[in-house]
Amino acid sequence: MSRKTELEEIFSRMLHDPNDDPSEYVIYVIDRGSSSGLRRIWGDEIQDVKRGFLVLWNAEIPVHRVIRVERGGRVIWERGRRARGRR
Repeated sequence: MSRKTELEEIFSRMLHDPNDDPSEYVIYVIDRGSSSGLRRIWGDEIQDVKRGFLVLWNAEIPVHRVIRVERGGRVIWERGRRARGRR
């Protein structure tokens, strides 16, 4: 069994920790269909994370497209950066 990545740990905590509020999270993903090239997803839009996809009520987005995660307005994960304080 493989160990969870830091990003997987963040999503797991966001979705399953009763002390965490998903609406405090903002996830930025690469979106080739938008004019900015990015899409902002609020944490409470995510239903689940399965097989490497963020599962929304109307779409599935590959986790490899996530480039940044913010919680309460603070960056807690960013692609290409070393681990930061989580809370």
